[in-house]
Amino acid sequence: MTLCTAILLAAFAVPADRGGDASTIYLDHVKPILSRRCTACHGVLKHKAGLRLDTAAAIVKGGDSGSGVEPGEADASLILDRVTHADLAQRMPPEGEPLKAEEIAWIRDWISAGASVPANEPEPADPRKHWSFQVPQRPEIPGSRPGLNPIDGFLQADHRRLGVSPRPRAEKAELLRRVTIDLTGLSPTKAEYELFLNDTRPDAYVQLVDRLLASPRFGERWGRHWMDVWRYSDWDGFGQEIRESRPYIWQWRDWIVESLNADTGYDRMVTLMLAADEAEPDSDSALRATGFLARNWHRFNRDVWLNNAVEHTSKAFLGLTINCAKCHDHKYDPIAQTDYYRMRAVFEPHQIREDNQPAINGAEAQKITRAFDASPDVPTYLFLRGNEKSPDKTRLIEPGAPAFLPDSSFAVATVSMSRATRHPALRDFEKQGLMAEARKLIQVANKTLASASSSDFHVQQGNVAVFEARKAALVARIDADEAKLDEPPGPEFKALAHRARLAERAATLRESELALAKAQQSLAEVRSKVKPDNAKSKADLAAAEKALADSATALTANLAKPPDDLTEYTAVGPISPSRSTGRRLALARWITSKGNPLTARVAVNHVWTRHFVRPLVASPSDFGRNGKLPTNPALLDWLATELMEADWSLKHIHRLIVTSDAYTRQSSGPEPNVEGHASDPENTTLWEMNVRRLEAEAVRDNLLFLSGKLDETRGGPDLDPEQAMTLGRRSLYLRHAQEKRATFLRIFDSPSAVECYRRSESVMPQQALALANSPLAITCAREMASRLTKEAKGDHEFVSLAFVTTLSRQATPEELDACLAFLKEQAAGLSGVKLPATAKPESSQPSADPPQRAREGLVHALFNHSDFVTIR
Repeated sequence: MTLCTAILLAAFAVPADRGGDASTIYLDHVKPILSRRCTACHGVLKHKAGLRLDTAAAIVKGGDSGSGVEPGEADASLILDRVTHADLAQRMPPEGEPLKAEEIAWIRDWISAGASVPANEPEPADPRKHWSFQVPQRPEIPGSRPGLNPIDGFLQADHRRLGVSPRPRAEKAELLRRVTIDLTGLSPTKAEYELFLNDTRPDAYVQLVDRLLASPRFGERWGRHWMDVWRYSDWDGFGQEIRESRPYIWQWRDWIVESLNADTGYDRMVTLMLAADEAEPDSDSALRATGFLARNWHRFNRDVWLNNAVEHTSKAFLGLTINCAKCHDHKYDPIAQTDYYRMRAVFEPHQIREDNQPAINGAEAQKITRAFDASPDVPTYLFLRGNEKSPDKTRLIEPGAPAFLPDSSFAVATVSMSRATRHPALRDFEKQGLMAEARKLIQVANKTLASASSSDFHVQQGNVAVFEARKAALVARIDADEAKLDEPPGPEFKALAHRARLAERAATLRESELALAKAQQSLAEVRSKVKPDNAKSKADLAAAEKALADSATALTANLAKPPDDLTEYTAVGPISPSRSTGRRLALARWITSKGNPLTARVAVNHVWTRHFVRPLVASPSDFGRNGKLPTNPALLDWLATELMEADWSLKHIHRLIVTSDAYTRQSSGPEPNVEGHASDPENTTLWEMNVRRLEAEAVRDNLLFLSGKLDETRGGPDLDPEQAMTLGRRSLYLRHAQEKRATFLRIFDSPSAVECYRRSESVMPQQALALANSPLAITCAREMASRLTKEAKGDHEFVSLAFVTTLSRQATPEELDACLAFLKEQAAGLSGVKLPATAKPESSQPSADPPQRAREGLVHALFNHSDFVTIR
């Protein structure tokens, strides 16, 4: 029995009438089926064969083949015929599974019941009119008055509409901890706590915010947030084999941190990540940004690599799921399949390479992982049904952006590449390094020759000749490469190339001569030791004689080879094209144009989310029709236009947010806010501040920071995640990849390196166990207790210091009494208890003094307090 026959039999087996009038059947059952399976091809954007199926009236009207239904006559209706057709080539829908028997039965029921058209059925809106596809217009601030933060103006309008009274301003201690961790990732110190609480200036909080925004810790904190969005991943693979991302990509991480600290415009950051090699091709610092593209590198499949480039460029910067159009036109958004391949054509020519950097101040030389256009003429074809093995070579796809968006002009202009960019091996420090190495090898060879024995002299003399010939060949090759880079190569290039070929040939001859000399020496040694009656000795002699004969043959062949028959000389290093396509720079400029309706909205939504927990748009990587609507469209558009008008300054947006009443409110109070919970249970209008948990990195970093063990060295290569329990560096610098994540951070929901546009939170027993039992938490508790003991005069002051340092607040009277009782009881209970014979190597030893050991236990308990892992 064929599949279609089974569908037909199943359809007829369902009772013809299951109750309900035709309009109800259509609205409750038929319309959702058609919307889900049919309107992508027969809707407002596309109506193949002239047929639309997005309204009942359109179905009855039909298309090129006539009406879609014959009311009351299901078997004579075209729509039913097409969804049950026995010929798979004609059956609809053409993709995916056929309609289920029950779905077909509902369509039959509707037609049999008369296929009536519901009154006033609205015609679907044109997807191109979707809110996020319109350029944001700067809205007027509701209730604007001097001194009012614009954010509060928009939120207060909602409060008035809902009849909600927001909570009052948070206490200074709570606010200090909130904003300090929010902007730097680290808790305020005791000195900062006392300074802020004693600061009576009206602008004390604003001064605090400005200081935090100016801190280099800001870039490390918010660098990790943006690394989530931009899918940061260190190299990944099996053993030492790199399969995804690239080595030295940590240079991109450092660039992110530095750029955020310098308040580089968001538009500039996007441009450099996509096209620094075209925007600033001679800037090593800027080139680090193209780690964004290098992160997509895939060893085994170029199609996966380019698909990731398209998908995550569009999701990260535009909030569009363009990747959904790889196989067919997008089902929800007006993105044609060709739009996907137009975007792919932007990235098609690019490759990834590692360029050397000069050593500075004696530091170890590093490399930059960077993008460049290696194949400007490589074509892009549309893959039939998205299958890379089925390219449609009848159409060449030109680069471009989705055509439906406003300001969709896409101006591509090629970019000239400098000589140093085209041929990095010819940079001065590179040439100097190559020549220094060549001279060093000659010096070593001459030194060995000077002390050589008479039997070894000829070989060592040949060794010197080889290194001298190689040095001469290197000089000739460099000269030829320099001439080759001229546009076009000058007349002297041919002569220089020929000289380089001859120099390489000379080096090859010296190598052959050396091989012959070594073979002769080896044969002489074997002959001196040969034993006529020993089979192995005879075999060794035969092998040595054969090696000598082979070496002589090779030398004779090289000598007989005429110079004109030699192949092209070997370039000193790879040479890239003289011009880059300019495609990625065109895309970057289009994305960061103020006429692009998405970029600024997507950016401020990410910033908002990480301050307030809940986004303004709950689907941060999908601003399309299948995504969520903004909770406050006017506020979103005001923030987007403000970002653009403030030269894309992210610090400006941060400052606006954290100085708003919305941000500085209490997160809870002694009495429940009945109106707020009833009218806005999700707190979308921020009548109170949202409580959130510390991210994984902040948990680990604060353990180290509060204990005085945090090493605040900035930047540098990624660190072994297996050493997360013992290394003192911030978690940002631990190697982070799909298969390389620190266990401690993973337990606290560290981000996926594959995709993490919004982190998830969990509360698991393993988290409490990690803080209770991990050597990191135990060691940090002991170190912190030791530091506080040196400052405190007695247990009462110790408890007070422990609370202020760990939780940024004073202990309540009840907490103080409980802690003092704990210290007394613990000290008594530990009296006479011997220390364990050994401790874990990564843990410090507990104190031998019972009262001090009790203090260590108290600090450890505070690390396990819910307030330690919570931002209120």
